[in-house]
Amino acid sequence: MEFKKLILILTIAISVIVISFMGVSYAWYSLSNSSTSFNTTTANTDITILYAQSEYVSITTGIPISEADVPTKAGISRFTVNPGNNLSGYQVAISIDLTQIVIDPALKTNDFKIQLLENNVPIYNGTGANISGSDLTIKQLSNINVGSTYNYELRIWINETGVSQNELMGKSFSGKIKISSTIKK
Repeated sequence: MEFKKLILILTIAISVIVISFMGVSYAWYSLSNSSTSFNTTTANTDITILYAQSEYVSITTGIPISEADVPTKAGISRFTVNPGNNLSGYQVAISIDLTQIVIDPALKTNDFKIQLLENNVPIYNGTGANISGSDLTIKQLSNINVGSTYNYELRIWINETGVSQNELMGKSFSGKIKISSTIKK
């Protein structure tokens, strides 16, 4: 009687194992033969970005300057963004960040100024006090017109306040201008 029970249990166990293997094999076969397709398109063009100097900004602060002298005496980086006419029919948006920022702790003050101009109009005014990490967004993601040229000027300086600012002179600031774009049909 014990032998018959053993044979019955083994037969049931082997049947369960065989059925499991068949189920797993069928599932694997079904998965390997299935496919999913997506219709995607990619814009066949680039946005032109030209840096007058470099995408890297590196300055050692000098003497404080007045607001009137900023256009001629501040540390300035110029660059141009041009979404060409071949992007017509697309919606183009860009954002501009300063990344890989290395700033002397003494410059994390309201007297250390950062300004971004777009076509000679200020679109960002910040200070060293705004910098808390290694990245700083200076232009939020916003649409730009296809076929138009956008001229940018990043200005960095110590603002003259009329009090001693000797502790701010000779300090260093560096970072990289990063331009991100999004194109949507």
